[in-house]
Amino acid sequence: MKKQIPWVTWGKITMATIIQIVIYLLVGFVEMFLATARTSLIARGKNFGAAGIVFVENILYFVVLIQLLNNLGNNWPVFIAYSTGGSLGTFVNLRKPA
Repeated sequence: MKKQIPWVTWGKITMATIIQIVIYLLVGFVEMFLATARTSLIARGKNFGAAGIVFVENILYFVVLIQLLNNLGNNWPVFIAYSTGGSLGTFVNLRKPA
């Protein structure tokens, strides 16, 4: 008998949930990619570029925050996808040549 994890119902993942997971993965990726780029611009003294990136980051952050707060029920796969996207965004941006 398989042991069920109480907060994940793998048998009921719909196509809508999969699309939502992919979207949050991509948004997390873009958000952290921008955050890493912003830090790089600040380190190089390019303050106007960094300010523009912060503007976009804040809009993304609030859109994601509102969506996550409105859909708190059993969304662990989405939360994990968003966090994974953020990790990948930072990793990819740090791996690119300067």
